[in-house]
Amino acid sequence: MELYFTFIGGDCWTIEIDNKFKIACDPALTPKGTKYDYRGSKVKRVEEPIYTSETFKNVKIWLLTSNRFDRIDELGINLMEEDSKIIARKECGKLLREKKNANLYFLDWYKKRELEIKGYYISIEAIPSYKEGGFMSRASSNEINGYFIIIRKNEDIRRIYFTGDTIYHEKIVKELIVHKIDVIIANIGQVKCGAWSGTKTMDIVMLNSFINNLTPGKVLPIHLEDFSNNTISKKDIEKYINPVIKGERIKI
Repeated sequence: MELYFTFIGGDCWTIEIDNKFKIACDPALTPKGTKYDYRGSKVKRVEEPIYTSETFKNVKIWLLTSNRFDRIDELGINLMEEDSKIIARKECGKLLREKKNANLYFLDWYKKRELEIKGYYISIEAIPSYKEGGFMSRASSNEINGYFIIIRKNEDIRRIYFTGDTIYHEKIVKELIVHKIDVIIANIGQVKCGAWSGTKTMDIVMLNSFINNLTPGKVLPIHLEDFSNNTISKKDIEKYINPVIKGERIKI
């Protein structure tokens, strides 16, 4: 099985499977310079998403981690093809009213959905996210999904963990350690939620803890420097691991 990963920007990426179809995630595609008012904080998109008219063609499965401005927007919704299956949190429902109900699957933490696409069997499980506040880590109010994806074709199996917005947490490792992880797609950048609500994405130390415990075959760090609330730069992590370059098609 040949898989190719392309990073678009923010949380958005695609995985192409044997040149037959794609899985994609979080189509927030507003241009550089767009400003947002998020929970009392001013946030700006500081890097351009990179995609073409071909990028989202033949996407048969969309994964949505939350309904926030940096995860899904009108531009992204309009690029979803009519027959795409959409796995989302129920909070995304208001944004997807124009989509066919038969193509929508709302998934809470620890729940799974099995799909068959062109002879490939795909299992998708919603993985919890955690944030850090003060001296304690806590579940992020069930607002955000990570996803664990298993793709099967005959005897060929690939397992991919997409962290979504989370810090490192032992409960996540406990859920996934029983699997052989081929790829981790990691949101990194230490996004701050505000003085009182803590940190929502991991730093390099937390990513290293995931790597040490889950021993993935490949690690794809994304999410750096796209929005003004990211507090870690690409230069900060390049001495430890190479971040993914936007628009580059990578065999995984």
